[in-house]
Amino acid sequence: MTIFSNPKQTRGFTLIELLVVIAIIAILAAMLLPALAKAKARGQEAVCLSNLKQWGLADTMYVDDSNQQYPWPRLESTPTASLPTGEQDMPTWTQIVECYDVLNERNDIWFNGLPGYVNGHPLYYYAQPAENSLYDQGNNIFNCPTFKSQGVNANDITAENMNQATRPLFNYAANSKALANQSAGAQPPNAFLKTGMVAHPSAFVMISEVRDRSDDQPNYSGQTELATPECYTTRAAARHNGGENISFSDGHAAFFKYTAVVSDGKSPTPAGNTPSPGGDPGNPDINWACEGNPVP
Repeated sequence: MTIFSNPKQTRGFTLIELLVVIAIIAILAAMLLPALAKAKARGQEAVCLSNLKQWGLADTMYVDDSNQQYPWPRLESTPTASLPTGEQDMPTWTQIVECYDVLNERNDIWFNGLPGYVNGHPLYYYAQPAENSLYDQGNNIFNCPTFKSQGVNANDITAENMNQATRPLFNYAANSKALANQSAGAQPPNAFLKTGMVAHPSAFVMISEVRDRSDDQPNYSGQTELATPECYTTRAAARHNGGENISFSDGHAAFFKYTAVVSDGKSPTPAGNTPSPGGDPGNPDINWACEGNPVP
C-alpha cells in the first residue's frame, strides 16, 4: 500500500535553528560593519582629497591671472583704520563682511580669490544670512566631509570659539609660513609671495587641512587653535585615519600621515637637528617655507 504524505503539512524551524540563524547574521554583521565604516571613511577621504585638488587647480589659475603672485593667506592680525576689527585666526562673519566692504573686496585673500576658479563662491558670499547655513551644510570645497560627519566637539564650542553661527569654521587653511615676513600691516619687501620665490613647487604647501576638534589625535604640538584660515604643522589635522590631505603649489594634492607632517620632538630631521614637538620634521616632500628649508 502506497502512503502519500499530506502536502499541506510543512515543517517549521525549531527555536534552536532560529537562534543559530540569528547568531550567524549577527556574526556577519559584526564582520561587515567595520568594513563598511572603513569604506565610508575612505570615501570621505577621497572627496576631501578631490577638494584639495580643486584648491590646487584654482591656485594655479589664480597666479596665472595675477602676475604669478599667490593669494594672501590671512586677514590683518591687528585692527587697522581700514579694518577696525581685524582678526587673523578666528575672523567672525561680521569681520569677513567688513573686509569685503571696506578693503576693496580683498579678493587677493585665498578664501575669496580662489573659489571662483572652480565654480565656487567666495567666503563673503556665505556671510549673507540667507546663505550662511550653506557654508556649513552645503557640498562645497570649503567642507571636508569627514569633519562634517564628526561635527563640532561640544566642549570646543565655548572653550575654543567653535560657534558656527558666529564665525566660519575652516576645514582647510593656507600655509602661514610661506614667507616669514608676510604682513598686511607692514607691507615688507616680500609682502606677496610669487612663483619665482618657490624652490620646490611640487613640495611647497599651499592649502592643507586644519585641525577642527581638540580631541583630534595625534596632536604633538598641544596647541588648541581650531578651524583657522591659516595653518602650519602646529595646527595640522589628523582626522583621516591619523592623517591629512595637502595641496601643493604645482597643483597636485596628496595624503600624508600626521607623523610625516609633524615632528614628535624626538626624531631628528634629515639635517640632524631635532625640532620641538609639533614643529617641522624636515620632510623633503613637504616644504612650508618657500625657500625649501625646514621652518625653524
